[in-house]
Amino acid sequence: MTEFEQWRAKRERTDAQAAAAAASDDSATVTDLGPGFWMVSVAGATRGFIVQIEVRGETRYDARLRHMNPGQGTRIGEYWELEKAVTAILAEPPRFVGRDPFRELTNYASRDQMRERTERKRLQRRAGRFLG
Repeated sequence: MTEFEQWRAKRERTDAQAAAAAASDDSATVTDLGPGFWMVSVAGATRGFIVQIEVRGETRYDARLRHMNPGQGTRIGEYWELEKAVTAILAEPPRFVGRDPFRELTNYASRDQMRERTERKRLQRRAGRFLG
């Protein structure tokens, strides 16, 4: 089993445990952040945001999950009622429990693999130097 497969199996277990804990936990809180903007959190961890929008004279609620980029979110959908938007956010499994963003950016390469890549590139640069 590769390091990535081990990581993925661990992530799936963690997500399942977090979803089970969120389903059984009633500590979900909705915080009013301003006019038409709410934050939904479970056990102190932010799960998502709800924005009130106006569409053709009707009020709707846009639910988004938390994202690594704070100005962005994973859109779940639009709802007619605030309670349904909160329920939709709580129903989604958390995506960032125990996730290491730096490790994702390195493509799960170990230090030795990175050294090998560097050495291979160095040799490629010098390969055709004296031919010509």
